[in-house]
Amino acid sequence: MSTSNDSGDAAPRFHTDTFEKMGPARREALLSVALGEFAANGFNGTSINALARKAGVSIGALYSYFPSKEDLFLTVVGMGRSLLAEALADLDPGEPFMDVYASLVRKARDYARANPELNLVYLDATTQGLRHLSSRLSGSLETLTVDFYYRAIAAAVERGELRRGLDVGAAAFCLDNILLLFQFSFASDYFRDRLRLFLGLGEGGALDEEAVMAAIVDFARRALRA
Repeated sequence: MSTSNDSGDAAPRFHTDTFEKMGPARREALLSVALGEFAANGFNGTSINALARKAGVSIGALYSYFPSKEDLFLTVVGMGRSLLAEALADLDPGEPFMDVYASLVRKARDYARANPELNLVYLDATTQGLRHLSSRLSGSLETLTVDFYYRAIAAAVERGELRRGLDVGAAAFCLDNILLLFQFSFASDYFRDRLRLFLGLGEGGALDEEAVMAAIVDFARRALRA
């Protein structure tokens, strides 16, 4: 059996050849159970024995598909990477930057709503408690967004939309952090309550998502415009 953790444009691979040879329906069923378990219990709280039992496979079979619990978790994280790649494929970094960023903010919201379990798993993957996986996670999601931001911001500076002398890396970092915190507000009670606190929403107050997204884009426009 073999696995490959090469980074780069291709998605890292954390499963074995044996898993690759399974039928698509069986692969999807197993990953669906794994996603549910990791989302509900977190990485540290997930029992591989319970996961295998719910998936209807033996422990031995599970480890023939994934060398470790970490590899299974990273494969689930990779499901989010595939969705992110699909979302970014719809965007043109050469389009007006604020239109592109507005689309990114909306896609982050839509992704969080459509994939609450994946959003929870990604949030768990970013915690200090999983720092031992950080080197293996580094190429899984972030390289896609970093490359996209760099190309989009650099093109906008060249067109005169964004001010010259802008630190592209710092700008990309700040913009994506805003987007991530907004996205996490749909997965985590803490980040949801934090968002509501800063917006001054009392108990039961309605969150106007459209207004928040418009305000995020307006803030970015005012911060970066030429």
